[in-house]
Amino acid sequence: MRAGPLSSTEVIDLLNHDFVCVYTDNEDYRGTRGSAPAEERKELERIWDEARAKRLSVGTVHAYVLTPDGHVVDSLHVAEAEKAGNTLAMLKRAVERFKPRPGQPAVPPAPQSHPPLASADSMVLHLVSRADDTGGWGAIPAENWIVLRSERWSRLLPPLPAEPGQTWDLDRDVSSEILTYFYPQTQNNDADIQRIEKLVLTAKVLSVENGSVTARIDGFVEMQHALYPGHKDTQPLRAEVVGVLVFQSSGVPSLRLVTTAAAHGARTFNVAVRTVPHATR
Repeated sequence: MRAGPLSSTEVIDLLNHDFVCVYTDNEDYRGTRGSAPAEERKELERIWDEARAKRLSVGTVHAYVLTPDGHVVDSLHVAEAEKAGNTLAMLKRAVERFKPRPGQPAVPPAPQSHPPLASADSMVLHLVSRADDTGGWGAIPAENWIVLRSERWSRLLPPLPAEPGQTWDLDRDVSSEILTYFYPQTQNNDADIQRIEKLVLTAKVLSVENGSVTARIDGFVEMQHALYPGHKDTQPLRAEVVGVLVFQSSGVPSLRLVTTAAAHGARTFNVAVRTVPHATR
């Protein structure tokens, strides 16, 4: 949707001026694991039931048009809605029918992804993943934020003082918290570290200058990952990784990792992760 209709200037203008837009994340409404409150779950089920009664297309991956008092008047499955012309036509039908008075967006446009609040001694990592296929799931990048508190990231460092040529294996448990997100865009966002079958990250000190240690990281991760949530049709995934870790005797380290070769089944993909500044609690 973001690569299709939600990238269309005409669709964006219509949504901003004639509609109050709401989107839900299926992860929040899934079974007992979702975080959505009971009243929101009940309202979503009411919308589905009403759409079924009106013989409209119904499902979790849908776009719905509702009246101001909450009744369903139109819908599209995402496979149809992702085509800009279809979504635009649905929106125009609603505008023609209800003739809304254009106004300013209910919520001013703003970035939807930003570093999370974390303690000053936390390491905040920004991860971007993109498959090499440019259609469907590979149309736009995916991203994530990973927060490691000091007691976690400190386990990535070697015993001090570090010396040039020194090597060590990065802590597997902490490395798993990062590499479990090394997969291409899929509908399945379950990043359970239990999926990981093999993981190795080895560091080697390249230089020590003015108390700052620079180390190269090499390694790989192998795991099973499914395209859709809850499915058992997992496919093998392997990502080879290289990176740089810079640290001192105190303070939050700087970490950068990129894939040099990565494939999920037949799909090849790329991932980059880096430490970023963040607002503190």
